[in-house]
Amino acid sequence: MSELKGIGKKYRKRLSLVLSKKMAIIDAKSVAKILNTTINESRRFLYRWNQSGWVNRLKRGIYVPQPIDLVTENSTLEDPLIIAEKIYSPGYVGGFSAIKHWDLSEQIFETICYYTTKKIKHKEVVLGNTKFQLKNISNYKLFGTKTIWLQNTKVKISDPSKTIIDLLDDPITVGGMTIVFDLFQEYQNSEFYDFNLLVEYGKKNKNMTVFKRLGFMLETRKIITPEQEATLLPLISKGLSLFDPGIRCLNITKKWNLKIPSSWKKEYDRKK
Repeated sequence: MSELKGIGKKYRKRLSLVLSKKMAIIDAKSVAKILNTTINESRRFLYRWNQSGWVNRLKRGIYVPQPIDLVTENSTLEDPLIIAEKIYSPGYVGGFSAIKHWDLSEQIFETICYYTTKKIKHKEVVLGNTKFQLKNISNYKLFGTKTIWLQNTKVKISDPSKTIIDLLDDPITVGGMTIVFDLFQEYQNSEFYDFNLLVEYGKKNKNMTVFKRLGFMLETRKIITPEQEATLLPLISKGLSLFDPGIRCLNITKKWNLKIPSSWKKEYDRKK
């Protein structure tokens, strides 16, 4: 991006009016509405403001206001959750970002995780110097979210139980089932724990492998109750599934119809 440059009086007046709205991101449609002008003219304004260094282009058609004291293209986005919501919605903040929001881990997660129904070419993108991890999902998975407000912008985020279901649905997003279990323990010890809600969300998720992974995980770690086992077993599908898609799973547990890795099998066998 260019260094900050002067702009004409008319352009400055228009820019000031747009910036006064304190929008997290700016596009031609919003500029056209504020300035009561056409989309094409608004695109020209944005192009000139970007060339002059007053707004920062994130991707085609999407800009953010550029802080006066920050003049490089490596600037950090102040509200990355808003950026994700504006660019990739319909969807919601999830994964590690939701874990962080609900305080279910003490780890620091720099990457913003967003589950989107939009078609995406790249699962990992960088805007400014903020990394975004994107996961494409079907429309029926748009449930179990809460709305948070950031700078007068509504941002959807998966609630704690939906976050756990998402991790059980795709453990690779957080690095595998061992990490999923660690996060599950934090969830289980929190005010948010609700086994019945997990089951309800699991059914809506339409991936019965979620129940296989949950049941086997709880049984192996000796924290499953007879009632929970009786609830989960009728919900599992007949075919074999991978317990942890990120590592080799050469062993089989017929009870949960899972292929499991050696490390978990040894632990499972010790419980007997």
